[in-house]
Amino acid sequence: MKSLDLSHFPEAPWVYLFKDRKGSILYIWKAKNLKKRVSQYFTPWSVWKQDMVAHADKVEFIVVENESESLYLESNLIKKNQPPFNNMLKGANAYAYIKLTKHPVPQIFITRKKVNDWAIYIWPKHHTKDLKKFLQYLRQIVQYRTCPLQQFNQKKVCSDYYFWLCKWRCCKEWLWAPEYPKLISNFFKWNTRPVELKIRQLIDDAIKTENFEWAAKLRDIYLQIWNFTEKQSVEYVNSFSWYLLQIRETWPRRTYVLLHFFEWKMIDIIRHHFEKDEIDEDTMIASFSSEFWTFHLEEGFYSTVRFPWNKEERQRILKLFDDFFESYLLVNTIQWSWIMNDLLQELQNRYNLGQFPYQVECLDISHLWWDRTSWWLSAIAGWLPDKNHYRKYKITSAKNDDYLSLKEVLIRRFKLDKKIDFTEWEVLHLPNVFILDWWKWQLWIIDELINEYPNLKSITKDVQFCALGKGEARRKSSIWIKSKKNKEDTVWEKLYVWKNWIIEENDFIYDDADKILVKLRDEAHRFANSYRKKQEELAFSEAKKRIKKNKD
Repeated sequence: MKSLDLSHFPEAPWVYLFKDRKGSILYIWKAKNLKKRVSQYFTPWSVWKQDMVAHADKVEFIVVENESESLYLESNLIKKNQPPFNNMLKGANAYAYIKLTKHPVPQIFITRKKVNDWAIYIWPKHHTKDLKKFLQYLRQIVQYRTCPLQQFNQKKVCSDYYFWLCKWRCCKEWLWAPEYPKLISNFFKWNTRPVELKIRQLIDDAIKTENFEWAAKLRDIYLQIWNFTEKQSVEYVNSFSWYLLQIRETWPRRTYVLLHFFEWKMIDIIRHHFEKDEIDEDTMIASFSSEFWTFHLEEGFYSTVRFPWNKEERQRILKLFDDFFESYLLVNTIQWSWIMNDLLQELQNRYNLGQFPYQVECLDISHLWWDRTSWWLSAIAGWLPDKNHYRKYKITSAKNDDYLSLKEVLIRRFKLDKKIDFTEWEVLHLPNVFILDWWKWQLWIIDELINEYPNLKSITKDVQFCALGKGEARRKSSIWIKSKKNKEDTVWEKLYVWKNWIIEENDFIYDDADKILVKLRDEAHRFANSYRKKQEELAFSEAKKRIKKNKD
């Protein structure tokens, strides 16, 4: 396999797959940091799975929320696909789970096998040694039961009682409704306050009785137990399986993502595409329904079951599909696939752009104080961030006037105040599309600049100037959330295109093509806000120093 450009690989938990030219999966693994892990295969003198790399043609990756989800998905994908270069997790071996049995006084222990016994399973764990250490800590706090049911029914005092590891619930019927199952389940759902209060109460009791050694031990447990607070899935096991499906049009193709859930966990994901001329959406749904189950249309996706989805669950599902489609685009963009060129071509045709929008730049303004204004320029090349062309412009004149400060930035960006002949080398460094993240009326500044700097007229032949109208979508977490203010149930936002002293208005559709511009705009905001926060923190620290100096 040829060496990959890893600069755009995400630094987050992912499951990655090496595939050969035929699309067969060669190797599946997980990573806390995808970029760091995959780079290990291509570093000089690396011997890590080089026989597999020699057969591989591309790398795909699937987004997950945390490491535990990557463990579960990785295990199921390996068992299903049986990759030839995976030696572990092919058989019945699995990751460890914390199990709370279905008894009035639940037993807690570590297991690698799940059965339909209505027990609570907290999944999955990779480092069993650390897991045992955590349960030892937890047992000293809540004194949960560990003895088998047969021993518990004998109602005999065991040694654990004398070591303060058990409350002797087998002989005290008034303690047969312990609080620790709910406390432990909530702990793994990030509701850590009950455990925190419990430890603090025990520390206070130990100090009151002058048991300082026990108080110090509880303090050490308190400081270490928060290493286990990563959000997990806590569930009752039942053999229940369903599918979720979403189809999007990535001109001129249809791309779909199919998610398979079993026991309330995602165990498989299928992403693929078809030519629009080959198959329509109704035929795709009928085909999926015949192979799996009947799919019912929900709001924004299809499902094989009808759940009473609440607003939070629906938004999470749509966000999940957004992440999977985005990672699919990222995989194919990095490895020179067709998808991104198709989306960029769709943008050009939809908004009638004079240039193919491969290199796009976007401006955003940042106000530090009334007399401090700066503009920030973000850039993409083929949907990927092009950070070599990120720029920041500190305004030296007209600090209190956004319009005049924008004029200064455009003069500096395109070197309008200098007599430069834009040779072929210079033109290559100009963007295809230049976006002002502002209102429509700011585009009239192009007309004004052309009158003052005639050389801008020749630049407009190579650069398409546009403006993104500020709209309600900026305040929304998902582009699929519809606006309640608009009677037509669409989000208010427009793209304004400047064409020879005429400005064309275009409504946003908010599909994957428009999402390219949305991400560029959001990146400009992030770039501007990160600098603004740093400057505010610096100014605040300097002010504190001055106040302290004046007091002294």
